[in-house]
Amino acid sequence: MKSDKFIRIIWGTACILSSIFLTGCAGRNADGKTKLEFAMFGGNNWDVAVQDSYEVMEKVIERFERSHPNVDIVYETGILKEDYSEWLSEKILSDEAPDVMMVAKTDFDRFVDLDILQNLDEYVNDDPQFDVSKIYEAALETGKVNGSQYGIPIETIPYLMFVNKSLLSKENIEIPSNDYTFDDLYDICRKVTKDTDGDGLLDQFGIYKYSWKDAAAANNAILFSEDGKKCNFTSSELKDAITFIDSLEVLNGGQTITQEMFDEGRVAFMPLTLAEYRTYKTYPYKIKKYSDFQWDCITMPRGPEGDNTSRIDALNIAMSSRSVNKDIAWEFMKFLTMDKEVQLELYKETPAASVLPSVMESEEGERIIEGGETDTEQLIHSSMIGKTIKNGCAEMRFDAYEGAMNLADSEIASLIASGLDTDIESAMRDIQTKVSEYLRRF
Repeated sequence: MKSDKFIRIIWGTACILSSIFLTGCAGRNADGKTKLEFAMFGGNNWDVAVQDSYEVMEKVIERFERSHPNVDIVYETGILKEDYSEWLSEKILSDEAPDVMMVAKTDFDRFVDLDILQNLDEYVNDDPQFDVSKIYEAALETGKVNGSQYGIPIETIPYLMFVNKSLLSKENIEIPSNDYTFDDLYDICRKVTKDTDGDGLLDQFGIYKYSWKDAAAANNAILFSEDGKKCNFTSSELKDAITFIDSLEVLNGGQTITQEMFDEGRVAFMPLTLAEYRTYKTYPYKIKKYSDFQWDCITMPRGPEGDNTSRIDALNIAMSSRSVNKDIAWEFMKFLTMDKEVQLELYKETPAASVLPSVMESEEGERIIEGGETDTEQLIHSSMIGKTIKNGCAEMRFDAYEGAMNLADSEIASLIASGLDTDIESAMRDIQTKVSEYLRRF
């Protein structure tokens, strides 16, 4: 696999990278202009179909160059997301690291470990023009590793709850409000789960792909300390989240819910990203997916100890630690993130959300969301998306996070699959012990 090849390339040369002084880009063109190399991929970060993905960034770059006439931003086109990590690693190993680069989520921690990315704390804290209060905190958190800022977001997405409006209408059930609870969701799932054709098998279901991680976020379950040295898998908040997921699974009577069932309109709820919502609600993709029933999105449910909190993801840009043009690189990064007109353009032309509340809560922002939707009973509004991002939570980033979460995910999946037949508190203590032992290796 390409990702495995990338890992072998990077880690196999880590000792070389740490001992050789790399000068990065030459810094200037023949005409005396400062040359700034920018790395980006085509398509989008969210694995949904978009058109003219390079066009919007080209417009933004042209605007920056007009306001900075002594800067020439150079970039390559035609690089697909699935090829980007390997392409970028080869650039880095060839002493051609771009000054500014989009960084895929799967590469971020690795690049920080290898000192490829510049620590941005000094820039963020000392630049009066970079006001962190004007950026969604959860989006900004996605660019932190071990508490330090290494990337800044240029677009973000929350997870939303897909609602099959046609199915609920058929069952005479109202769509829940945006402050609905675990209990509200369970009651609706219980009512819609049934055998509709009388053959003795359930064929209509409540929810698909809602995970313990979603429930934990909505119930304010804090799994790790800020430094990633300690974990907490024995909290009452996590216990309630796991118990809730189990109760939803029990409703299915042992049947496995599939994507095909959902696509056929036989499932009421499913989490999906804002990017999926914006793609499949607009032409031409609307006629290709979920076209046989009416649907919309609302927030995630609220746990007894939490809020209607969604998990948040973001696309980050970062600076090469070897760039010789760090000051102008930082100016370009700020421009992409902080300039309202740039963020409005990105919001309009990409399937994600702006990282600025001032954009999401603006009249222009509302028109952008309404512009692609023909449903007169649309539930989603830009301000609601913004509120969801504001109340959202980002995944933590520290050296052992990915491995610790994979371990916990496997253990909790086994616990739920067992139907919680074992003592859940004892099982959670076992998970706590295993994850703690894993963390101690780092």
